Amino acid sequence: MVALLQLGVDYFQLELGIISHIEGELYTVSYAISPANDLLSGTTFNLGDTYCVHTLATNQALSFYHAGQSHIAQHPCYLNLGLESYIGAPIVVEGKRFGTINFSASAPRNQPFSTEELSFIELLSHWVGNEIARHEKLTLLKEQQKLMARQQDILEQMGQVAGVGAWELDLTDGKLYWSSVMKDIHEVEQDFIPDLVNGLNFYKEGENQTRITECVRRLMAHGGNFSGEFEIITQKGTPKWAAVKGKAELDEGKCVRLVGAFQDITEQVNSREQLEHRHKELSLALEARSLFLANMSHEIRTPINGVLGMLQILESSSLDTEQTRFLGLAKDSATSLLGIINDILDFTKIDSGKLALETVPIDLNQVLDNCVDIFNPRAKEKSIQLVKQLENTQGASIITDPTRLRQICANLLSNALKFTHQGQVSITTNLTLQKKGMATLTIAVKDTGVGLTQEQQALLFSPFNQADVSTTRKFGGTGLGLSITRKLCQLMSGDVSVKSVLNKGSVFSAQIEVGIMAKSAHSAEPEMAVSQTKDLSNLHVLVVEDNEINQVVIGEMLKQRQITYDIVNDGLEALAILEVEKSSMNPYTLILMDCQMPNMDGYQTTQHIRQLSSNVASIPIIALTANALSEEREKCFASGMNEYLSKPVDQANLYTMLEKFI
Repeated sequence: MVALLQLGVDYFQLELGIISHIEGELYTVSYAISPANDLLSGTTFNLGDTYCVHTLATNQALSFYHAGQSHIAQHPCYLNLGLESYIGAPIVVEGKRFGTINFSASAPRNQPFSTEELSFIELLSHWVGNEIARHEKLTLLKEQQKLMARQQDILEQMGQVAGVGAWELDLTDGKLYWSSVMKDIHEVEQDFIPDLVNGLNFYKEGENQTRITECVRRLMAHGGNFSGEFEIITQKGTPKWAAVKGKAELDEGKCVRLVGAFQDITEQVNSREQLEHRHKELSLALEARSLFLANMSHEIRTPINGVLGMLQILESSSLDTEQTRFLGLAKDSATSLLGIINDILDFTKIDSGKLALETVPIDLNQVLDNCVDIFNPRAKEKSIQLVKQLENTQGASIITDPTRLRQICANLLSNALKFTHQGQVSITTNLTLQKKGMATLTIAVKDTGVGLTQEQQALLFSPFNQADVSTTRKFGGTGLGLSITRKLCQLMSGDVSVKSVLNKGSVFSAQIEVGIMAKSAHSAEPEMAVSQTKDLSNLHVLVVEDNEINQVVIGEMLKQRQITYDIVNDGLEALAILEVEKSSMNPYTLILMDCQMPNMDGYQTTQHIRQLSSNVASIPIIALTANALSEEREKCFASGMNEYLSKPVDQANLYTMLEKFI
């Protein structure tokens, strides 16, 4: 620019040359040549104080050869600077006014500027405008290149930090670009030059190489994108897993470039495989745990079944007063032991998620009556009044799990009676309607017992915890009853809470969600079934049981109702005797089937029986099992059994079950 100014100074024989940039009313010196070099770039003036204001007004070359004798003799530029001669022209850059190029001197010229001189300065202005445009474009290009380099550097740094490489395949020349992270992942030198062939060869031979090749071919042919996990073998032979993504870039419908990302996910894949392995181990452990529970349930319940069964049979014999008392103590001890075992098994089932709930219609009052009837003898022994109060549940039919509802009520009543020595224990029920067809059932058990401190209440629902150590020593129990109650309530979309005052008593409130049955025409006055003992002497029962004690117990129970029966030791013997008896005039009417037996268990035996072609195939089969897990019931029904009795078998429950099949 200075060279162009010097060219003008020499041509016009004027001492001052300026290239200005004008924005609004601000005149800025961009380049200048002056006699003492005292006019510096960046110097600013008011546009109106310069001759250039007239040049811009005419929008063409303008000149004055003797300003003092012209119409601008009073112009601020002449008055302040005394410039007599001036020639200037507008500078236009990319169609927009930029400023001016002008030359001037303090001495006047002898004659006006010629047409050739005016044409020359216009030529100079065009030249300067082009140079400024070129310079601006070059500056912009450099800035863009600098920005792109910075962005590339940032991408590389981000790739290094995130461990994500970038790749690009130019289909116009076949060149493959890898970022530095890509090269690091593949363990190659930074001067390594990849191509499509050697790039694909890093993928492990077989399924991985076939998949990535197909992905690239599909992108080249149809566009789109892909992503997947692939195993590679690095230059140094290290196996790695990579997450690979690719995208096609199209030009007029034709794929011209593939771009993508590449991330080392070896640690993630290894962690995932370890988690899957641990999950598999955990599943096996849970399966082993379930099997252990089933076996433990069977092994523990089998002898208790013998004890309680024989005690029930002995109770029917002639005993004197002292023997009856001893028998009662033995039954209470055996029942307490069974309760402890049931608590532990129930807690374990709930804790492992193995407890399944059933939903069936029940008579709420009947369930509560049964619970109260069970605990009435204990209340009378302690001279405690046991009261049932129904707020709005009289005649209510609800849909819930009756077994677990009884268990909740029984746990709360048992707990209240255990810690109450005088006064009263009451159970109150209330139904609160919620959404359509659903309600919240609240069961509140209030006692006048020993009560609890705030610290004791905080620990009350934790497993294996009681109020304090002396509680276990004084009252016994596992400390699981209330914990099981809470877990059952939570499984039934509710919870349990307590309010208590030390030495005054407690109120335990359990809430569960239940379904509501539409009331029938007779729901207000439910019909009470008349208890009637049915004659079972016409039954002919086959007992399939391997345990000798259980054989005696079941046999004695059947004898007391004059039931004809035969006993076999396992499934094979059962099938053999059924084969003989299929043409008998007195065929079996029912089978009591133990589930765990040597040679052939109860499930397999039942399946074989159901496949027989004779009438034997339809004989009702009742499962007798010491396994108390919920899966056991499902397994029995799945094998073809009709009903299910859990050991220890209660004599009354057995007779009730048999009456179903008369």
